[in-house]
Amino acid sequence: MRAGVKAWARDRGWELLFENDESRPEVVARRHDLLEERGCRFVLGPYGSDTTRALARARRGKVVWNHGGAADDVQRMPGVVSVATPASRYLVAVARVATGLGAERIAVRTAPGQFARLAREGLEQAVVTVSDQQADCVLVCGPVEWEAEQFRDLRCRGVLLGGVSPGLPQAPWPDGTLAPVQWHPDLGGPDGVDDYIAAQAYAGALIAEHCLELRPDDPGDAALTLSTSTFFGRFELDETGLQVGHRLAVVRWQAGRQEVVLAEAA
Repeated sequence: MRAGVKAWARDRGWELLFENDESRPEVVARRHDLLEERGCRFVLGPYGSDTTRALARARRGKVVWNHGGAADDVQRMPGVVSVATPASRYLVAVARVATGLGAERIAVRTAPGQFARLAREGLEQAVVTVSDQQADCVLVCGPVEWEAEQFRDLRCRGVLLGGVSPGLPQAPWPDGTLAPVQWHPDLGGPDGVDDYIAAQAYAGALIAEHCLELRPDDPGDAALTLSTSTFFGRFELDETGLQVGHRLAVVRWQAGRQEVVLAEAA
């Protein structure tokens, strides 16, 4: 996130102030307030749905520039302006690619938690899922360690695998594993932006800056009527605040690296 914001500030000529919210919902609102008190023209929200949800509740409808919270309920909260595709589309994007690769029967495993529930519900609204035993493709959603355990359990089955955690670039996953990503470096972007987390932060800053130019008195309202594109992709909110313009890409792990297999999946 820091790398993405630094790249934006370098390219746009802004100065930066940072506060560490420690990824703790009980801390984030105070850190956000500190930056506003220090005179920042705008403050980007935190990374993650739990912290963004807590911030939006604390701000009670005031604008939250959300680059890192994908949960559908967070994006629909009053004042939240989101750049990322919502969680309910994550597994739908992977299922689309899996079907193109020949999968006919898709199963889903999800860990407890609201994000995973949203991802599962979105998939089940889009495709008919089957049980693990019937499937030729199994998609999973949960914490990184949980997903890794599921993949170990499923690899011996010889089915096509996909999950959310393999969208992170830091560690190699089994060859053939599919994952959704909000953006990928192979799609092109600014110098210094090397993963989708950095890209989301850069794009969030671009949108905030533009909305302030359009409506200095009410940039959040400007965002609700804005339809535009950045290197990150489309930006457009529906009447509830959900991001509907942006499309996920899907990557597949091969020889220890991610390869983009579909640039705009869902």
